[in-house]
Amino acid sequence: MSSHTYSTFAVAGAGGLGALIAEELVKQGATVFVLTRGDSSKAPAGATARKVDYGKEESLVEALKGIDVIVSTLSEGGFAVQPALADAAKKAGVKLFVPSEFGVKTHEIPEGLLSFKPALHKHLESIGPPYTRYNVGLFSDVPLSPFFGFDLEKKTASLIGNGSSKWAATTRPDIAHFVAYTLTHLPKAQLEGAVLSVVGSRIRWDEVVTVLEKKYSGKFAVEYRDAATAEKGVAEKGFAGFGDYLLLLLLGGYADLKSDNELVPGWKPLTFEEAAQKYY
Repeated sequence: MSSHTYSTFAVAGAGGLGALIAEELVKQGATVFVLTRGDSSKAPAGATARKVDYGKEESLVEALKGIDVIVSTLSEGGFAVQPALADAAKKAGVKLFVPSEFGVKTHEIPEGLLSFKPALHKHLESIGPPYTRYNVGLFSDVPLSPFFGFDLEKKTASLIGNGSSKWAATTRPDIAHFVAYTLTHLPKAQLEGAVLSVVGSRIRWDEVVTVLEKKYSGKFAVEYRDAATAEKGVAEKGFAGFGDYLLLLLLGGYADLKSDNELVPGWKPLTFEEAAQKYY
């Protein structure tokens, strides 16, 4: 690894994406610790588990001692502990914080259901350590579900807009490789404060439907819903309308990412069509 990069990592939230990032960091020659809430959790091969109590600052600080970079892939209820994790990282002397982004451009979104993410950015800016954000669009290795308006078995889709807006889609294994490579190869100055994007495809919903019709050998019945009506529904439902909220963000261009794939020389992530053929 470059002398300009980090070598010791802690990964918080080692489920699907977190485990893949930990594995890729190990492949890059890094020393990797996985923060776990209990003894039953297993770290990927080559990584070491560190038990932590997210509700106790002293436990977090102890777990982060000697760590260069903390990578958070916490989700759902885990988002709430990220400010405490940031505070502990500061006290433990962590040099770089990677918050759990891995989606749309939350540093640009208006006030809404994901506002806790830009709030964390502000917290990190006020206390340190420096941080790096990763944008990826949607996970293209996860089959589209009713959450995003799709029923693959019935070959139906209920979407917002007219299907022509572009957005990014990337597989989690490709995200993990990009994150691990950039964190272990880019100079620190290129990481601190950076927003990096990995993109498997920039694609439209009508193109997605074409891919799925090819994959499932049949025509999909597609309903395109009015955006204003969907916005009103999200305002009324709150988190119960989170799927439509994300569809509206895609419609608004918040997942139309400019790729930084060239930061990994000679590498090309899977396209959406390739991912659908492999994972669906």
